[in-house]
Amino acid sequence: MSEDERARARRVLAFALDVAMQMFRQGIETAVVVRTVRRLANAGGIDDLRLSVGVRTVHLQHCPSGGGEPVVLLGSIEANDTRDIGRMGDLEALAVRAGTGAISPDDAERAIGKLATAGPTWPWYISLLGGCLLAAMICLQANGTVLAAVVAAALFVLANRVGWALGLIGIAEFFQVAAKASTVLVAAIALLSLGLLDGHEAASLSAANLVLLLPILSLVSLVEDAIGDYHLMAAARMVTVLLLTGAILTGVMVVVSVANDLDILGEAGRVHLATLPLALVPATALVGSLGNAILMGTPARWWLLACAAGIITSLVNWAGHSILGLATPLSIFLATTVLGALAGAAARTLRVPTAVVTIPGLTGAVLPGPALYLSLSQVFAQVDGSWTAVAEAVVSTAAIGVGVVLGLQLAALHRTESRGPDLN
Repeated sequence: MSEDERARARRVLAFALDVAMQMFRQGIETAVVVRTVRRLANAGGIDDLRLSVGVRTVHLQHCPSGGGEPVVLLGSIEANDTRDIGRMGDLEALAVRAGTGAISPDDAERAIGKLATAGPTWPWYISLLGGCLLAAMICLQANGTVLAAVVAAALFVLANRVGWALGLIGIAEFFQVAAKASTVLVAAIALLSLGLLDGHEAASLSAANLVLLLPILSLVSLVEDAIGDYHLMAAARMVTVLLLTGAILTGVMVVVSVANDLDILGEAGRVHLATLPLALVPATALVGSLGNAILMGTPARWWLLACAAGIITSLVNWAGHSILGLATPLSIFLATTVLGALAGAAARTLRVPTAVVTIPGLTGAVLPGPALYLSLSQVFAQVDGSWTAVAEAVVSTAAIGVGVVLGLQLAALHRTESRGPDLN
């Protein structure tokens, strides 16, 4: 391999690796990132790319057919529970344009540099508004009152700003999450002690906010990676899930140990999730999906699609549970399979990232977060059968990832080359 050929190959792989690192940082699925890297390498004339996804690392290697020293690049992955769907769309659109030759290598490199330094899709206060909507919706799903839902939204802002302040001074994420959990319970206990809320309201707004701290998206990504044979990445995500869940439990137990004379967890153990009438199912899904879409940085042009995904998924989930009589994990699996198929179809026809459909859809319609929190509260309160409820909530969450992956694969069966390149 000549020096010019080596330099060209290194430039192609460096660009592909840069795109991969940014895609991982925005939470794009590992399988999508791998396909994108191979597409970019092929567009640059590298057909024999060796690619390996390890524990938070991506390894690229090009061995020239004519012999000589291989070109090797290694990148470190930043993958967490944060998402910016607008940035996802920008990255995937750029990858498609670069992979099809619609943009020159120089322009592609400048574009990826701009994306690396670009700010979030929405200002922080707009994202907070989305989180407030989501917290209020979850509180109502946990059978909270309108007053509790309003307080839950305000409490979301308080906990978020506490975490933000700790992050500014360099406190590790574990302690940020623990502090957020503690803030939620301290505020709930204070309102309960002052008589401004009753025990049921305090428990429901606590459930709403602690649910939003759970690393649900990382857990779903863990399942997706495990099914997709990216086992090392799945193992790394499992560490993240366990660490952040442990942080929440640490924050909760610190407060409970200090204020053990107040029965906040006992009240939580007696809360029952509301069985919503059919007329309210799409309404709550719409609010939850819209709130999560805003929180996750979805551009306004995709809000309608995000809300539609939540409504459809919620109705399928309701039908599976109420009409077909399926157990909760099975009805969630059915709903998320439909969601994954819709996401694949939207990516193919509308040229949008699958996350535009999947993330708001599952968060607004099928996340068993309230059930997971309430079942853990029942464990603390020593309610009979609470561990069975925990196991069902965990299985239900795992079913989300399995269903989404199956739906995406079913949608992929109908793709044809004549329709042009896909974003995913």
